[in-house]
Amino acid sequence: MFKSIRSFWKPHFLQTLGNTLKARQDGVRRIQWALVTLYFSLLLIPAILPQAQHGSVFTSVGRFAEAMFWGIWWPGVILSTMIIGQFWCGLLCPDGTLNEFASRYGKGLKIPAWLRRPVLPLAAFFMLTLYSHLIDAHRQAGATLLVVGGMSLLAVSIGLLYGRGKRIWCRYLCPASGVFSLLARCSVLHFRVDRKTWDAASRPLPKPVDCPVLLDVRRLTSNEKCNMCGRCSGHRSAVALSARTPGFEIETLQDDEVRPWEALGIAFVLIGLAYSAMHWDGSVWHDHAQLAFARWLSETPWAQTAAPWWVFGNADTGPVSWQSGFATLSAILLATAVLGSAVSTLLYIAAFCNLQQAFRLAYGLIPMGGLGLFLGALEHSLAILKAEGWQVAGSLPWIRSFVLLAAAGWSLRIGCGSLARQTIRLGNTRITFMLYAVTVLLLVLAYQMAPNTLLR
Repeated sequence: MFKSIRSFWKPHFLQTLGNTLKARQDGVRRIQWALVTLYFSLLLIPAILPQAQHGSVFTSVGRFAEAMFWGIWWPGVILSTMIIGQFWCGLLCPDGTLNEFASRYGKGLKIPAWLRRPVLPLAAFFMLTLYSHLIDAHRQAGATLLVVGGMSLLAVSIGLLYGRGKRIWCRYLCPASGVFSLLARCSVLHFRVDRKTWDAASRPLPKPVDCPVLLDVRRLTSNEKCNMCGRCSGHRSAVALSARTPGFEIETLQDDEVRPWEALGIAFVLIGLAYSAMHWDGSVWHDHAQLAFARWLSETPWAQTAAPWWVFGNADTGPVSWQSGFATLSAILLATAVLGSAVSTLLYIAAFCNLQQAFRLAYGLIPMGGLGLFLGALEHSLAILKAEGWQVAGSLPWIRSFVLLAAAGWSLRIGCGSLARQTIRLGNTRITFMLYAVTVLLLVLAYQMAPNTLLR
């Protein structure tokens, strides 16, 4: 099935598409600014006009904005990144457009070393996801403005400080890129560089590629940071939009491309945090943990005082106590630590206690974690439909089963291919794959048996 996907995309069609993106950057920019206008309209109007938050999706700007941001955009961009790469980031993202525009008129300062640390986007995603859950940013217009609008403000600020017409925010700081960089490695499409053709290009040579995220296109082998803008397509007749087997990039990772912090991010952020924030909330175990932490915190003198709504609480209903807020935070972090540790331990055992091999196996779980994240976002979409009177609660188990079957097959396929190409031979490869498959199966059960919040 996976091999047939490559033949589905005709090479000449893909190459034409990539070249068209390069040639029609003027049209792309018009679409980008139209989206920026729509984006700020949906972000500001519900927050400024409280009455706009009431009604149905089709009669209320606030409800329509919630449906667009969290019901369509978020699940859609997760799935599209996994399948076709980061086209959203390069062509449509308002923050990327604003960052690039601001950097053309900014100070153009040198990028400091601390900002170029590769772990920053993933750490930012961890903090932003946790914070968004604590203030219910998916359901409240004021909280959405604070979280989403805050990211846009930071994108503009970074553009005014660093880079000259480049997307420094997208490359080094964007929280979403921390996860998208992982998910894009699964994608079917990528810009392939033929190094021999590049080096053999006849003179006079064309101008260097204006890569907005500062990639060395000549040495480009990964979809990790490529935002698929198409500006390099056809350069020196060596760069072309091409198809590949889903997950092939992960299967063929070299030893020096396996990063410990990224593997831990897959276990504790993409899987652990995303599950605890999106799926575990509402379960009996979550309620018990929250109650236990609340009792433990009740002895502190400040426990019953109210925290500002933008720290713990709700933009519409007001703040909650520090005790309640910290109890919720602690319950989420506990579940994150437990699930992330369980996944890490199983992979470590599967790798016969070899850390490098365990880190490599973790990359095979990207489809599992990515589609689990997609499920969490999709369940909010179903909650919006339920609020509109649709009977969708009964369909959730079937949707989960379908998505998780695809996720498990995808992760198992990558794990099998990765083990077949491994350079480190430890113990019995068959046993390693069996234990890896057990890890995948346990994750399937965890997602499938998560509480159905639509029944509440």
